[in-house]
Amino acid sequence: MPGSLDLETRKITRLALLGSDYRGVNPELLCQAGDEVRAGSAVMRDARRPAIQVVAPRSGIVSKVERGPRRKLVALHIDVDDSLVEREFTRPASQEKEAQREFMLKTGTWSSLRTRPFGNIPDPAAEPAALFITALDAEPLAPPPAPIIEAFAPEFSAAVNALACISSAPFYLCHAPDYKPAFDPASGAISQVFDGGSSAGLPGVHIQALCPIGFAGGEVWHIGYQEVIALGHLLLHGKPWLQRVISLGGEAVDNPRCLQVSVGAAIDDLLAGEICDGPLQLRAGSAIYGRPLDPGQAWLAAGQRQLTVTRRAADEAPAEDPGVGALIPGDWLEALAPPGVFPVPLLRALQLGDAERARELGALELVEEDLAALSSACVSNSDYGRLLRRVLDQLEAAR
Repeated sequence: MPGSLDLETRKITRLALLGSDYRGVNPELLCQAGDEVRAGSAVMRDARRPAIQVVAPRSGIVSKVERGPRRKLVALHIDVDDSLVEREFTRPASQEKEAQREFMLKTGTWSSLRTRPFGNIPDPAAEPAALFITALDAEPLAPPPAPIIEAFAPEFSAAVNALACISSAPFYLCHAPDYKPAFDPASGAISQVFDGGSSAGLPGVHIQALCPIGFAGGEVWHIGYQEVIALGHLLLHGKPWLQRVISLGGEAVDNPRCLQVSVGAAIDDLLAGEICDGPLQLRAGSAIYGRPLDPGQAWLAAGQRQLTVTRRAADEAPAEDPGVGALIPGDWLEALAPPGVFPVPLLRALQLGDAERARELGALELVEEDLAALSSACVSNSDYGRLLRRVLDQLEAAR
């Protein structure tokens, strides 16, 4: 069987697509509660750019459309029904840019691309200054990319060739020193090694090193290695890849390991019988770069590769409002900051909401994950990811 991994596959019965995963998209639903949807079929699109579609990761029945203030989409819930066969696709007839982009848009894989600045889904008519594949993960307890990519080597290579066609910009494949994924040299992809601690796998680190955005007003695109495999699976087999690989880890997990699960799976279902009793802290991601999750109604977000569960003191509670404490400078801030970033001036600018100063200090090259380690360690209890997003929203509105 092509693309097989010797990992436990966790059966799930429900999943959700989160509105927050698709920044810059004004979702227009193409289904409603009670509708049958097939894996790979479009369930929503961008009202402003209707070519951008989000597809169902598994077949099933739409059980609920959850909305928040101003009817903003919170989540589209699907009860899984594998008796409904997945949608099939035909490989592009040519390697031309237009054909490859049309295929990615039609299959929903275009929505796996992200921009810097702002972390949006790129406009289908836009051209990047560079394109990055992130084929490494240096975060503690993260799934190792090498065996995953090796299990899907033909799919990965086919997707690299396709991504090379969607733009004439420099195309970088970023990987760890001990593992270089195989790909066709004719694709023009440039192999780049990154090392240097847990931040080495962050796209922001790669972008800052190879194509800093600065003040030029350009835009770069990036995509993760599992999303690359998903594109290659569609190209070679004509069907969606129904699984992703995530890790369960942390001191409160009884049996830390990697699992194959569905995109958007209910986290409560994944953790059932897996964690110890008592007050716990759940993070989407690693203990360093993960974001805290509330228990109850959490779902695997797009591109999420880790769940980390740690013990928490019974009287410990997260800060309710970010940016209220004093920022105390120290060498440890320099050690945790993304390369090329001066942490104390940037964090102060974020606390003050000084968007222009934050831009001068490199905020456009960052998204929330890049500052997660600083948020966890800073004695101010500030959530610098949230503060960064407020500043990015101001800068984006002023464009």
